[in-house]
Amino acid sequence: MDPTLPKDVAYAVGAYLRSADQLLPGAVTACAVGGSIALDAYRPGRSDIDVIAVLSDEWKGHRSLMARLRLLHLSQMPRLTARASRGMGFSACCNTVFIWESEVAHPVTQIRPVASHVGEVFDSHGAFDVNPVIWKELVDGGISIRGGPVSDWGLDPEPGELRSWVARNLREYWAPLADSAHSGRRRLSAGTVEWCLVGPARMHHTLLTGEIISKEAAGRRALEAFPDHSAILEVALARLRGAPLPANPPRDQWRGLTASAMRSVIADSPADDLT
Repeated sequence: MDPTLPKDVAYAVGAYLRSADQLLPGAVTACAVGGSIALDAYRPGRSDIDVIAVLSDEWKGHRSLMARLRLLHLSQMPRLTARASRGMGFSACCNTVFIWESEVAHPVTQIRPVASHVGEVFDSHGAFDVNPVIWKELVDGGISIRGGPVSDWGLDPEPGELRSWVARNLREYWAPLADSAHSGRRRLSAGTVEWCLVGPARMHHTLLTGEIISKEAAGRRALEAFPDHSAILEVALARLRGAPLPANPPRDQWRGLTASAMRSVIADSPADDLT
């Protein structure tokens, strides 16, 4: 195990791979962690663990493959429950995408993910996190757990597609979410405020610079770029950091302020020039 990994990450991924080897003998030929680990932004006790697992093609057509992957997903529950009982929430959860060994070197937008799981959700039909953003994170800072250095995997993040993919994601996901935030009536949780603000802020930065940055870095940059929305951005950053939430703005204003901030960030993003 890479000595630079945080201890709880090394423990979690080690336990996950041991379960994988029991449930799917010989299936996981390579494995790496990306996300906050790749961006040097992992927060013990708060962050999840983004995992990319490469499956041997010998398992193609195996009738019990999906059932075994579901069991692998569920194998984390005892460990996560124990952490939650110690006040650590469901952090250090391995959120995994599975791809075939024969497709590792394909352009990322041409890879057909086998399955994935995020939190409590298992998707037997694909994976969102097989895209130019995640692949760039892996190439730039991913840490291999099995299968040799990530630099030897031959990953193709399709850098020429990065900004187009981000622009499309901004238009097709974040812009409609801003509209929903504006029209909704129920109060937003701090977690929803965080999600709705740091996501577009990361997209905004990538469209302007071509760089992938962490959630906190994006929040800090948004504070500088959009000072009129600083109050609600501070709520998002406090939630991200696990710090006490600011008294102002009051919670009954969070929805309107969040929608307004999202629209400002999206409007300032050079997405309309891209297809």
